[in-house]
Amino acid sequence: MKNFGMVGMNPGNGHPFSFTACFNGFDPEALETRCSFPIIRKYLNEHHGNREFIPDARITHIWTHDPKLSADVAAVSKIPNIASSLEELADEVDGIIFARDDIWNHDEMALPLFKSGKPVYMDKLMCATPEELARWSKTIPADYPLMTASSFRFAPLVSQAAQMIKDNPPLTIRGMSPCVWLRYAPHLLDALFAICGREVETVQNSGSDGKDIVTLTYRDGLQVVLEVFDGVGLPLGLTLHFPAPQGPVEVPYTDSDLSSYFFSIVNMMKEFTGMAETGITPTPRDQMFHMNRVVLAGIASREQGGIKIKMDSFYPESK
Repeated sequence: MKNFGMVGMNPGNGHPFSFTACFNGFDPEALETRCSFPIIRKYLNEHHGNREFIPDARITHIWTHDPKLSADVAAVSKIPNIASSLEELADEVDGIIFARDDIWNHDEMALPLFKSGKPVYMDKLMCATPEELARWSKTIPADYPLMTASSFRFAPLVSQAAQMIKDNPPLTIRGMSPCVWLRYAPHLLDALFAICGREVETVQNSGSDGKDIVTLTYRDGLQVVLEVFDGVGLPLGLTLHFPAPQGPVEVPYTDSDLSSYFFSIVNMMKEFTGMAETGITPTPRDQMFHMNRVVLAGIASREQGGIKIKMDSFYPESK
């Protein structure tokens, strides 16, 4: 039995509730009174049902910046121990789930955790700047059991789309997401790369801060347009467009009944548990750094007036 520590939370991010439920289940009464995220209450009640999804691991420790918040997560998620510091949490567990997606705080908060040598899941992305990414590249050993991911990558609908396009490639793909590019572009990119691969040649952002419109051009000519607009409504997802007469195929992350969304979280936490048992990451190091570089290239293009960024020459030292 593996004992994991859960690290959270930042505004707008309820992952500690949903991620922990995959291991520990949840307390129905506390879920209704102490979890402030209606969407989490909905899919845990409708799709989890307190089934045991990952029997060989448990979340035993929680740390957040706020003791009251830690107590709420612990009550909902049946976590027996509230850690007083990140260091205490790291000392007490076999692996660490860093469930904060305020990427700009990862360098200061999360980088020290790698001194523990223990498996780490890092929500969505590692770093907020190329300089930070280069530092992580030098600091974290090449074989460190690290996993960065969006659960969208593990959604059943994504694997179905990847199979579908093997003999029928799309002409173009569009993606739409709320929030801001640094936080939510990884959702779109992780799923996109699982479907179409990672051979991105150039990145160009013709939008503005909070209204990013990013065109990825693949080496084979495929063009993908990803839009991340702060304040736009759900759903978040990708749309694959094919030659006529075939119509578009929607690949939503937040699907209509949230079943695919919930099971994507379960599948991702199963992958992390497997990494903790074997020491082998389901996300190879070069793929993690590549996705981080694509996100940062989108920011660099916007900040430089929408220039086209060539990925081969964009901060190669941060690979």
